[in-house]
Amino acid sequence: MPRKTRRKKSVRRGASPGLPGMPSMPGNQQALMKQMEQMQQMQSQMAEEASAKEYEASAGGGMVKVGGTGQGLLTHVEINPEILDPEDAEMVQDMILAAVNDFLTQVQNSQESQMDELTRGLNLPPGLLG
Repeated sequence: MPRKTRRKKSVRRGASPGLPGMPSMPGNQQALMKQMEQMQQMQSQMAEEASAKEYEASAGGGMVKVGGTGQGLLTHVEINPEILDPEDAEMVQDMILAAVNDFLTQVQNSQESQMDELTRGLNLPPGLLG
């Protein structure tokens, strides 16, 4: 009859006990997890700040202005009545599009800048987060 052998539980050096029900992690993985938690907190704070931030853009030398939040939501549109020529509605439409696109570019650039600040020094592979 074959003998049953018992295996000893191996304990890795440098491993920490971890959370109940979770496998233990070496020290460098724990540090990475802590860094990720800090990043999540920073990202949450940055998102709140971005939501509160207001942007404004204009076109046609200020004849059309748009503004909105850091989430990309427009909150107002101003059109100088001087440019409201019923014969040239296309010009006004073009200015509105230009102002809105400028606004959206500002918001996107701000978000990219915040992400760069958040991930600075992490040595992540290019394109991983964006």
